[in-house]
Amino acid sequence: MHYHINKAEFDVLVARGWQVIDVRDPYELVSYGKYEPSLNIPYPKIITNRETLFPDKDSRLIIICNYGNRSGLTARHFQQQGYENVYVLERGLQELS
Repeated sequence: MHYHINKAEFDVLVARGWQVIDVRDPYELVSYGKYEPSLNIPYPKIITNRETLFPDKDSRLIIICNYGNRSGLTARHFQQQGYENVYVLERGLQELS
């Protein structure tokens, strides 16, 4: 099970230094803008390279995308692999606008 957080919870975790991972495709960053601070790793790349990108299963991650669909899939994948500190911004970046 992945945990959904709202904007207020998101802001607190970001202030505490949690890593924000944007799983959108690069063209979406051009079209819709980039959330700062975040690291863009598109969904397919993060799924195939998870162990290399995030070897520490205690990584503190907030996964974002436009609407929360891909971020939910990504978080579920992480949690199935034993990661526990993975959150999803409910409603995705729409929640921040």
